[in-house]
Amino acid sequence: MARLFIFGIGGTGSRVIKSLTMLLASGMKPGNFDTVIPILIDPHKDLKELNECKKLIRLYSKINESTYQETAFMREGFFRTKMTTLKSVTTDKTLKDDIEFDERHNEPFGDFINKPGIRQKSQSTLDLLSLLYSDKNFSQQLSVGFKGNPHMGSIVLNSIIGGPAYNAFKSTFAADDRIFIISSIFGGTGAAGFPLLLQNFRQSDNIHIRESYIGALSVMPYFKLSEPGQTSDIDSNDFMTKTKSALTYYTRSDFINLYDSMYYIADPYKQTDPYKNDEHKQENKAHIVELLGALSIFHFAKNKVNRGSVNEYCLSANEEKITFDSIGNSTKEDLGHNLTALHLLSILHPFVKAEAKSLTFCKSNDFNSNFFNDDFFTNSENGFEKFLSQYYNTWINEINDNQRGFSPFNLKSTTSFNSLVNGESYQSEKHIFDNIIMRPTDILDLVTQVSIFATKKELKQLNEPFKFCQYLSMCFQGTASFIDSKLKIKDNA
Repeated sequence: MARLFIFGIGGTGSRVIKSLTMLLASGMKPGNFDTVIPILIDPHKDLKELNECKKLIRLYSKINESTYQETAFMREGFFRTKMTTLKSVTTDKTLKDDIEFDERHNEPFGDFINKPGIRQKSQSTLDLLSLLYSDKNFSQQLSVGFKGNPHMGSIVLNSIIGGPAYNAFKSTFAADDRIFIISSIFGGTGAAGFPLLLQNFRQSDNIHIRESYIGALSVMPYFKLSEPGQTSDIDSNDFMTKTKSALTYYTRSDFINLYDSMYYIADPYKQTDPYKNDEHKQENKAHIVELLGALSIFHFAKNKVNRGSVNEYCLSANEEKITFDSIGNSTKEDLGHNLTALHLLSILHPFVKAEAKSLTFCKSNDFNSNFFNDDFFTNSENGFEKFLSQYYNTWINEINDNQRGFSPFNLKSTTSFNSLVNGESYQSEKHIFDNIIMRPTDILDLVTQVSIFATKKELKQLNEPFKFCQYLSMCFQGTASFIDSKLKIKDNA
């Protein structure tokens, strides 16, 4: 089975992979790839965003494994695509981390390159380095990243080539596998890591890596930070200058010949309230650029083009709050149905659990208190309900509230669904008396659709130990039917 290896470099890499995980959870499929293997590269090991992304990947993986197990005939569903780790697909079990690709560095940059040893061996070499790196660069602690200095990142990240994780990746990569690289272009880690990885892949002694189909997302500036102070040295006023500098390299013909599909995305104008500039925390809200960036992975997985293909993204309207009306028909086709289904699931599951005793399909399928109190749902680390409450709900609220927010849903609609989906693309089912009396489309209509699918033969056969698959499959097919029958989608003009 072909696998998609996704390298997420730096903070932007983690954020895009978080949005990717939400889309995979919604049932979106990356072409014919049934397995996605995310690999994170970030020197800032204590960064909350990095560690939350790792927890989310493990949580998704656990839900997928517990749900589908050996039910290969279930080709579609929530969490259907397998998301696993490099450590799980390699025979090398000595890897220190199952998701991260690089090692922790706690020393200053000067110690990393052994500046004292260089001074002893060759003063002229040290003089040359002093032209390339400032005293501030030499004293900078690597534990918080490269602070927008790709000339430092290229040296440090080069140490991963030939390391245990890289060798494990090289030994397991096979024919028909693909590679996708996510990075920003305006910082230090991504701008340095992307060219480094790409060049090494094309020079690999594994012919499958060397000749693999490689795509990349290069994220240009899409947010700004408050003015740097005592908490940070990062100045977002330099983002555009660094972007232009990197693009002069990225657009060279010899570099273009290294990748197959390049995706560019940016949004430098809509944010007026800057994020807090704190390099230790970087508590940025989820952003629509990260979501649209994640969609590029699905586009890459479904298509194959000539070497050096370049893709850009453009909204149909320059609005502060983006709905399904503003993202274009092809994007809406990819995103709209599944994301709406996942959102409905986040409302449906708590209702079904609370009302299980009175719902016929719950009683007939033994979806009782013991079932809903199983660790699969309630585990504090790897429970399905944790995914909905802590990850999905947080993510959709953040992406809604951000400047240049993505606001597909009325987040206050939890029982009545007539106005659940914002914009004109989705409309509730029309009736002759709608201009006089608004017919409610509500949670009970959704439950009715789920109960219909509870009687389907292939789902009824999913008894122990496949009860979780049975339940989520009913919910998936029921929400799909509800969207098709009660929420009418139309193309944008």
